[in-house]
Parts: sequence; structure tokens; C-alpha cells
Amino acid sequence: MKTKKISIPQNSLVYNYLPSDYSDSFECNFISSKDIRPDDVQIAFWTTKPIWIDWLLHLRTILVKPFGIKSDINDYADNLRECLINGISYKYIPAISKSNDETVTCNVDKHLTFYLSIIVRKGEENKKSVIATTLVNFHNLLGRCYFFVIYPFHNILVRVMLKYLVKKIR
Repeated sequence: MKTKKISIPQNSLVYNYLPSDYSDSFECNFISSKDIRPDDVQIAFWTTKPIWIDWLLHLRTILVKPFGIKSDINDYADNLRECLINGISYKYIPAISKSNDETVTCNVDKHLTFYLSIIVRKGEENKKSVIATTLVNFHNLLGRCYFFVIYPFHNILVRVMLKYLVKKIR
């Protein structure tokens, strides 16, 4: 199972939110007989992670609190599933666009807005792929500075999280 960087799928719902200041897409291909939906992957993305990523996010929370950046990243599990499935906002993660194979969430902060799209594609013989697309729009200099600091970690974390989630849900 390998994760690779790809172009943003032009037929995806998240494509409607372009242009953006930053964008990337990663794809992970795997085999599974389970019926995996984009909501399942979104929920896992927000609630399940390796312990070392949990520690990094905790450190991030401590560092960004003085700047007013939203940071209760681990406080999602309780009602998130029901809200995503029904297209209702939960805390500050609304599901803004949905289809049978894609769910797009959005997080609006005073410094930046980011979108996370999860697409699940099904192929022949139980072959599947999950595509995670991130779009970021900066609102001010602090948003740009914040992203500049986290950018080196972003690519690593998205790849690792995608592999980790696929292993958990397949």
C-alpha cells in the first residue's frame, strides 16, 4: 500500500472551492471487501491517529493557543459520525459538500480556511482508492506564517494518516 501525490481530481466536489492559496492531493490504493464510504474515512481522519501524531497535535495546541487559532482537535468523536452522515455542522467542522463517493469538510478560522475532501473510489476485484485533498486559503499574515511553519509536517502527516486510516478501516 503506497501513498502518492496526485493532481486534484477535476470531477471532485472540492474542485468547486478552487482557487486556493495552497492545494494538494494524495491517493492511497488498497484491496478491501468492505463497503468503505467517504464519511467513514473523514470520521477516522478526525478521531483516529497514531500516538506520535496525537503528541504533535497536542504540542500544536499549546503553541497556537496564544494566537487564537482553534485547537480542540481531539474533541470530535462523540457526535461527529451522525453530523457528517446527515450533513450537519459539528463544532467547527461542517460537511459542506457530499456525494456517494466524496465528503468535503471545511474549517474556518480567523487566520485561514481549510478544506478536506475525502474521495473513495471502487474498482474491480475489491480494489479501492482513497484520495485526500487539502485546500487552504489565507485570511491574513498570521495564517500565512502558521501554514509556513506547519507545511513541512503537513505532507508527512497526510501521507502517514492516509496509510494509517486505510489500514484501520479496510
